[in-house]
Amino acid sequence: MANGGLTYDPGVVEMTELAVILVTGEALIDLLPMPGGQHHFDARPGGAPCNVAVGLARLGRRTCFLGRIGADTFGRMLRQHLKDAGVDLSMAVRASEPTTLGVAALDGHGKAEYSFYANGTADWQWAESEVPDVLPADVRALYVGGLALRFRPGAAVLEGLMRRARRQGRALIFFDPNVRSGFEFMADAERSRVERQIKLAHVIKASEDDIALLYPGQQYREIAAAWQRMTAGIVVVTLGADGVYALAPGGAEIALPAVPTDVVDTVGAGDAFASALLDGLVGEVPPDADPAVGLQRMGTDVTRGLLERANVSAAFTCQRAGAESADARSLDDAVQREFRRRGLTSPTPN
Repeated sequence: MANGGLTYDPGVVEMTELAVILVTGEALIDLLPMPGGQHHFDARPGGAPCNVAVGLARLGRRTCFLGRIGADTFGRMLRQHLKDAGVDLSMAVRASEPTTLGVAALDGHGKAEYSFYANGTADWQWAESEVPDVLPADVRALYVGGLALRFRPGAAVLEGLMRRARRQGRALIFFDPNVRSGFEFMADAERSRVERQIKLAHVIKASEDDIALLYPGQQYREIAAAWQRMTAGIVVVTLGADGVYALAPGGAEIALPAVPTDVVDTVGAGDAFASALLDGLVGEVPPDADPAVGLQRMGTDVTRGLLERANVSAAFTCQRAGAESADARSLDDAVQREFRRRGLTSPTPN
Protein backbone atom coordinates (compact mmCIF):
# COMPACT_ATOMS: atom_id res chain seq x y z
CA MET A 1 0.00 0.00 0.00
CA ALA A 2 1.32 3.47 -0.82
CA ASN A 3 -0.19 6.60 0.69
CA GLY A 4 1.15 10.12 1.12
CA GLY A 5 4.70 9.06 0.21
CA LEU A 6 4.87 6.23 2.76
CA THR A 7 5.35 2.80 1.26
CA TYR A 8 4.12 0.06 3.53
CA ASP A 9 4.06 -3.69 2.94
CA PRO A 10 2.06 -5.54 5.62
CA GLY A 11 3.75 -8.73 4.57
CA VAL A 12 7.06 -7.59 6.09
CA VAL A 13 5.67 -6.65 9.49
CA GLU A 14 7.04 -8.91 12.20
CA MET A 15 4.50 -9.19 15.01
CA THR A 16 6.45 -8.69 18.21
CA GLU A 17 4.52 -11.08 20.44
CA LEU A 18 1.40 -13.19 20.72
CA ALA A 19 -0.44 -10.72 22.94
CA VAL A 20 -3.14 -8.53 21.40
CA ILE A 21 -4.01 -4.86 21.77
CA LEU A 22 -7.75 -4.31 21.43
CA VAL A 23 -8.72 -0.91 20.02
CA THR A 24 -12.32 0.22 20.25
CA GLY A 25 -14.15 3.27 18.92
CA GLU A 26 -14.95 4.92 15.62
CA ALA A 27 -13.68 4.45 12.10
CA LEU A 28 -14.78 7.30 9.85
CA ILE A 29 -13.82 9.12 6.68
CA ASP A 30 -11.87 12.37 6.84
CA LEU A 31 -12.55 14.72 3.94
CA LEU A 32 -9.35 16.77 3.69
CA PRO A 33 -9.12 19.89 1.51
CA MET A 34 -6.93 19.35 -1.54
CA PRO A 35 -4.13 21.89 -2.05
CA GLY A 36 -5.14 24.53 -4.58
CA GLY A 37 -8.50 22.88 -5.18
CA GLN A 38 -11.27 25.02 -3.75
CA HIS A 39 -14.21 22.83 -2.67
CA HIS A 40 -12.29 19.67 -3.61
CA PHE A 41 -11.66 17.09 -0.90
CA ASP A 42 -9.57 13.95 -0.53
CA ALA A 43 -11.39 11.12 1.27
CA ARG A 44 -9.08 9.35 3.73
CA PRO A 45 -9.67 6.79 6.49
CA GLY A 46 -9.72 8.38 9.93
CA GLY A 47 -11.15 8.50 13.41
CA ALA A 48 -8.73 8.36 16.34
CA PRO A 49 -9.31 4.67 17.22
CA CYS A 50 -8.98 3.59 13.57
CA ASN A 51 -5.75 5.58 13.25
CA VAL A 52 -4.37 4.10 16.47
CA ALA A 53 -5.21 0.54 15.38
CA VAL A 54 -3.42 1.05 12.06
CA GLY A 55 -0.47 2.71 13.81
CA LEU A 56 -0.05 -0.16 16.26
CA ALA A 57 -0.22 -2.78 13.51
CA ARG A 58 2.37 -0.91 11.46
CA LEU A 59 4.64 -0.95 14.50
CA GLY A 60 4.35 -4.74 14.62
CA ARG A 61 1.76 -5.19 17.38
CA ARG A 62 -1.02 -7.72 16.99
CA THR A 63 -4.00 -5.40 16.95
CA CYS A 64 -7.72 -6.14 16.89
CA PHE A 65 -10.27 -3.45 16.05
CA LEU A 66 -13.62 -3.50 17.82
CA GLY A 67 -15.65 -1.01 15.83
CA ARG A 68 -18.89 -0.68 13.89
CA ILE A 69 -18.04 -0.29 10.21
CA GLY A 70 -20.72 0.50 7.62
CA ALA A 71 -21.36 -1.65 4.59
CA ASP A 72 -21.39 1.34 2.20
CA THR A 73 -18.57 2.39 -0.12
CA PHE A 74 -16.77 4.32 2.60
CA GLY A 75 -17.17 1.41 5.02
CA ARG A 76 -15.56 -0.94 2.53
CA MET A 77 -12.73 1.57 2.15
CA LEU A 78 -12.20 1.57 5.93
CA ARG A 79 -12.20 -2.22 6.15
CA GLN A 80 -9.61 -2.47 3.39
CA HIS A 81 -7.44 0.19 5.01
CA LEU A 82 -7.42 -1.68 8.32
CA LYS A 83 -6.82 -5.05 6.64
CA ASP A 84 -3.96 -3.65 4.56
CA ALA A 85 -2.25 -2.54 7.77
CA GLY A 86 -2.61 -6.02 9.25
CA VAL A 87 -5.36 -5.20 11.76
CA ASP A 88 -7.53 -8.14 12.87
CA LEU A 89 -11.20 -7.39 12.08
CA SER A 90 -12.69 -10.53 13.60
CA MET A 91 -14.43 -8.45 16.30
CA ALA A 92 -15.53 -5.61 14.01
CA VAL A 93 -19.27 -5.26 13.48
CA ARG A 94 -20.62 -5.08 9.91
CA ALA A 95 -23.13 -2.29 10.48
CA SER A 96 -26.14 -1.42 8.34
CA GLU A 97 -25.88 2.31 9.09
CA PRO A 98 -23.85 4.71 6.88
CA THR A 99 -20.27 5.76 7.59
CA THR A 100 -19.54 8.91 9.59
CA LEU A 101 -17.88 11.76 7.66
CA GLY A 102 -15.57 14.40 9.13
CA VAL A 103 -14.93 17.47 6.95
CA ALA A 104 -11.64 19.14 7.85
CA ALA A 105 -10.59 22.77 7.50
CA LEU A 106 -6.86 23.46 7.87
CA ASP A 107 -5.49 26.71 9.28
CA GLY A 108 -2.21 28.29 8.22
CA HIS A 109 -0.25 25.94 10.47
CA GLY A 110 -1.88 22.76 9.14
CA LYS A 111 -4.06 22.32 12.22
CA ALA A 112 -7.42 20.74 11.46
CA GLU A 113 -10.88 21.75 12.65
CA TYR A 114 -13.70 19.33 11.88
CA SER A 115 -17.38 19.42 11.05
CA PHE A 116 -19.04 16.01 11.30
CA TYR A 117 -21.88 14.31 9.48
CA ALA A 118 -22.69 11.86 12.24
CA ASN A 119 -26.44 11.63 12.81
CA GLY A 120 -27.55 8.01 12.78
CA THR A 121 -24.22 6.73 11.49
CA ALA A 122 -22.62 3.38 12.23
CA ASP A 123 -20.09 4.31 14.91
CA TRP A 124 -22.49 5.16 17.74
CA GLN A 125 -25.19 2.45 17.54
CA TRP A 126 -23.59 -0.15 19.83
CA ALA A 127 -25.63 -2.93 21.40
CA GLU A 128 -24.44 -4.95 24.40
CA SER A 129 -24.45 -8.09 22.25
CA GLU A 130 -21.72 -6.57 20.04
CA VAL A 131 -19.03 -6.28 22.75
CA PRO A 132 -17.48 -9.04 24.87
CA ASP A 133 -18.52 -9.62 28.47
CA VAL A 134 -14.85 -10.16 29.33
CA LEU A 135 -11.73 -9.42 27.35
CA PRO A 136 -10.16 -12.39 25.57
CA ALA A 137 -7.30 -13.95 27.51
CA ASP A 138 -4.62 -12.78 25.04
CA VAL A 139 -5.57 -9.08 25.25
CA ARG A 140 -2.78 -7.17 27.01
CA ALA A 141 -4.12 -3.65 26.47
CA LEU A 142 -7.38 -1.89 25.66
CA TYR A 143 -7.40 1.46 23.85
CA VAL A 144 -10.63 3.44 24.14
CA GLY A 145 -11.32 6.95 23.00
CA GLY A 146 -12.87 9.35 20.59
CA LEU A 147 -16.45 10.37 20.01
CA ALA A 148 -17.71 6.81 20.48
CA LEU A 149 -17.24 7.29 24.23
CA ARG A 150 -19.49 10.37 24.09
CA PHE A 151 -22.35 9.72 21.67
CA ARG A 152 -25.49 7.89 22.70
CA PRO A 153 -26.66 5.21 22.61
CA GLY A 154 -23.36 3.39 22.20
CA ALA A 155 -21.21 5.35 24.65
CA ALA A 156 -22.72 3.58 27.66
CA VAL A 157 -21.96 0.20 26.07
CA LEU A 158 -18.28 1.04 25.54
CA GLU A 159 -17.95 2.58 28.99
CA GLY A 160 -19.34 -0.66 30.37
CA LEU A 161 -16.60 -2.54 28.51
CA MET A 162 -14.01 -0.26 30.13
CA ARG A 163 -15.48 -0.89 33.56
CA ARG A 164 -15.47 -4.67 33.12
CA ALA A 165 -11.91 -4.61 31.79
CA ARG A 166 -10.74 -2.61 34.80
CA ARG A 167 -12.43 -5.08 37.16
CA GLN A 168 -10.87 -7.95 35.24
CA GLY A 169 -7.51 -6.40 36.11
CA ARG A 170 -5.33 -7.91 33.37
CA ALA A 171 -5.30 -5.35 30.54
CA LEU A 172 -3.64 -1.94 30.51
CA ILE A 173 -6.39 0.58 29.72
CA PHE A 174 -5.37 3.59 27.61
CA PHE A 175 -7.92 6.42 27.31
CA ASP A 176 -7.90 9.38 24.91
CA PRO A 177 -10.99 11.60 25.38
CA ASN A 178 -10.36 13.42 22.06
CA VAL A 179 -12.89 16.12 22.97
CA ARG A 180 -14.74 17.96 20.21
CA SER A 181 -16.92 21.03 20.33
CA GLY A 182 -20.22 20.97 18.47
CA PHE A 183 -22.98 18.39 18.82
CA GLU A 184 -24.59 20.52 21.56
CA PHE A 185 -21.34 20.48 23.49
CA MET A 186 -21.70 21.45 27.14
CA ALA A 187 -18.51 21.63 29.18
CA ASP A 188 -20.14 20.53 32.44
CA ALA A 189 -21.64 17.37 30.93
CA GLU A 190 -18.48 16.50 29.00
CA ARG A 191 -16.28 17.11 32.01
CA SER A 192 -18.42 14.76 34.10
CA ARG A 193 -18.29 12.10 31.40
CA VAL A 194 -14.52 12.34 30.87
CA GLU A 195 -13.71 12.31 34.59
CA ARG A 196 -15.90 9.24 35.08
CA GLN A 197 -14.04 7.41 32.31
CA ILE A 198 -10.61 8.60 33.49
CA LYS A 199 -11.15 6.69 36.72
CA LEU A 200 -11.34 3.47 34.68
CA ALA A 201 -8.02 3.98 32.87
CA HIS A 202 -4.33 3.45 33.66
CA VAL A 203 -3.02 5.87 31.03
CA ILE A 204 -4.66 9.12 29.93
CA LYS A 205 -3.51 10.98 26.84
CA ALA A 206 -5.20 14.29 26.08
CA SER A 207 -4.35 17.43 24.15
CA GLU A 208 -4.09 20.95 25.50
CA ASP A 209 -7.14 21.72 23.33
CA ASP A 210 -9.12 18.95 25.05
CA ILE A 211 -8.36 20.48 28.43
CA ALA A 212 -9.22 24.01 27.27
CA LEU A 213 -12.66 22.81 26.16
CA LEU A 214 -13.34 20.89 29.36
CA TYR A 215 -11.84 23.37 31.84
CA PRO A 216 -11.97 26.88 30.35
CA GLY A 217 -9.39 29.20 31.87
CA GLN A 218 -7.55 26.52 33.85
CA GLN A 219 -3.94 25.45 33.34
CA TYR A 220 -3.19 22.06 31.87
CA ARG A 221 -0.66 21.26 34.62
CA GLU A 222 -3.22 21.57 37.40
CA ILE A 223 -5.73 19.50 35.43
CA ALA A 224 -3.12 16.80 34.77
CA ALA A 225 -2.41 16.64 38.51
CA ALA A 226 -6.12 16.38 39.30
CA TRP A 227 -6.54 13.59 36.75
CA GLN A 228 -3.61 11.68 38.16
CA ARG A 229 -5.20 11.78 41.59
CA MET A 230 -8.19 10.04 40.01
CA THR A 231 -6.22 7.26 38.34
CA ALA A 232 -2.67 7.13 39.85
CA GLY A 233 -1.36 6.18 36.40
CA ILE A 234 0.37 8.12 33.62
CA VAL A 235 -1.19 11.38 32.44
CA VAL A 236 0.06 12.88 29.18
CA VAL A 237 -0.87 16.25 27.70
CA THR A 238 0.22 16.96 24.14
CA LEU A 239 0.97 20.63 23.46
CA GLY A 240 1.35 20.79 19.68
CA ALA A 241 4.35 22.91 18.76
CA ASP A 242 5.25 23.22 22.44
CA GLY A 243 5.87 19.48 22.87
CA VAL A 244 4.44 17.28 25.60
CA TYR A 245 3.92 17.38 29.36
CA ALA A 246 3.42 14.26 31.45
CA LEU A 247 3.13 13.02 34.99
CA ALA A 248 4.72 9.64 35.69
CA PRO A 249 2.96 7.30 38.16
CA GLY A 250 5.04 8.53 41.08
CA GLY A 251 4.12 12.14 40.28
CA ALA A 252 7.39 13.12 38.57
CA GLU A 253 6.92 15.81 35.92
CA ILE A 254 8.30 15.25 32.42
CA ALA A 255 8.41 18.08 29.87
CA LEU A 256 9.73 17.50 26.36
CA PRO A 257 10.02 19.92 23.43
CA ALA A 258 8.41 19.16 20.11
CA VAL A 259 10.57 17.53 17.45
CA PRO A 260 11.39 20.14 14.76
CA THR A 261 9.60 19.26 11.53
CA ASP A 262 8.14 20.73 8.36
CA VAL A 263 4.41 20.44 9.02
CA VAL A 264 2.12 19.47 6.14
CA ASP A 265 -0.83 19.06 8.49
CA THR A 266 -1.45 17.79 12.01
CA VAL A 267 -4.17 15.28 11.07
CA GLY A 268 -3.59 12.07 13.04
CA ALA A 269 -0.47 13.36 14.84
CA GLY A 270 -1.97 12.76 18.28
CA ASP A 271 -3.01 9.28 17.21
CA ALA A 272 0.50 8.48 15.96
CA PHE A 273 1.78 9.66 19.35
CA ALA A 274 -0.73 7.41 21.12
CA SER A 275 0.17 4.38 18.96
CA ALA A 276 3.88 4.68 19.67
CA LEU A 277 3.34 5.30 23.38
CA LEU A 278 0.98 2.34 23.82
CA ASP A 279 3.31 0.13 21.78
CA GLY A 280 6.14 1.05 24.12
CA LEU A 281 4.10 0.61 27.29
CA VAL A 282 3.01 -2.89 26.31
CA GLY A 283 6.67 -3.73 25.75
CA GLU A 284 7.64 -2.49 29.21
CA VAL A 285 4.83 -3.70 31.49
CA PRO A 286 5.35 -7.41 32.28
CA PRO A 287 2.51 -9.58 30.91
CA ASP A 288 1.83 -11.20 34.29
CA ALA A 289 1.84 -7.91 36.25
CA ASP A 290 -1.11 -5.87 37.40
CA PRO A 291 -0.99 -2.95 34.92
CA ALA A 292 -1.04 -0.30 37.66
CA VAL A 293 1.85 -2.00 39.47
CA GLY A 294 3.75 -2.48 36.21
CA LEU A 295 3.51 1.23 35.44
CA GLN A 296 4.69 2.13 38.94
CA ARG A 297 7.76 -0.08 38.55
CA MET A 298 8.65 1.25 35.12
CA GLY A 299 10.48 4.33 36.36
CA THR A 300 10.64 7.92 35.17
CA ASP A 301 13.60 7.42 32.81
CA VAL A 302 11.82 4.65 30.92
CA THR A 303 8.64 6.72 30.74
CA ARG A 304 10.63 9.66 29.36
CA GLY A 305 12.17 7.44 26.69
CA LEU A 306 8.75 6.19 25.58
CA LEU A 307 7.44 9.75 25.40
CA GLU A 308 10.44 10.83 23.32
CA ARG A 309 9.76 8.03 20.84
CA ALA A 310 6.06 8.97 20.73
CA ASN A 311 7.05 12.59 20.04
CA VAL A 312 9.08 11.48 17.03
CA SER A 313 6.14 9.39 15.82
CA ALA A 314 3.87 12.45 15.91
CA ALA A 315 6.43 14.54 14.00
CA PHE A 316 6.72 11.80 11.34
CA THR A 317 2.96 12.02 10.74
CA CYS A 318 2.98 15.83 10.62
CA GLN A 319 5.36 15.63 7.64
CA ARG A 320 2.69 13.81 5.58
CA ALA A 321 -0.82 14.66 4.48
CA GLY A 322 -3.47 12.86 6.51
CA ALA A 323 -3.07 10.31 9.28
CA GLU A 324 -0.02 8.49 7.88
CA SER A 325 1.93 6.85 10.69
CA ALA A 326 5.32 5.16 10.60
CA ASP A 327 6.11 1.47 10.48
CA ALA A 328 8.58 0.13 13.04
CA ARG A 329 11.66 0.47 10.84
CA SER A 330 10.80 4.01 9.75
CA LEU A 331 10.12 5.09 13.32
CA ASP A 332 13.37 3.58 14.60
CA ASP A 333 15.27 5.43 11.85
CA ALA A 334 13.50 8.68 12.68
CA VAL A 335 14.30 8.28 16.39
CA GLN A 336 17.98 7.75 15.62
CA ARG A 337 18.05 10.82 13.35
CA GLU A 338 16.47 12.93 16.09
CA PHE A 339 18.99 11.83 18.69
CA ARG A 340 21.89 12.42 16.34
CA ARG A 341 20.50 15.92 15.70
CA ARG A 342 20.58 16.50 19.45
CA GLY A 343 24.11 15.13 19.76
CA LEU A 344 23.00 12.11 21.81
CA THR A 345 23.98 8.49 21.35
CA SER A 346 21.07 6.81 23.12
CA PRO A 347 17.30 7.27 22.91
CA THR A 348 17.23 7.29 26.70
CA PRO A 349 20.10 9.49 27.91
CA ASN A 350 21.48 8.88 31.40
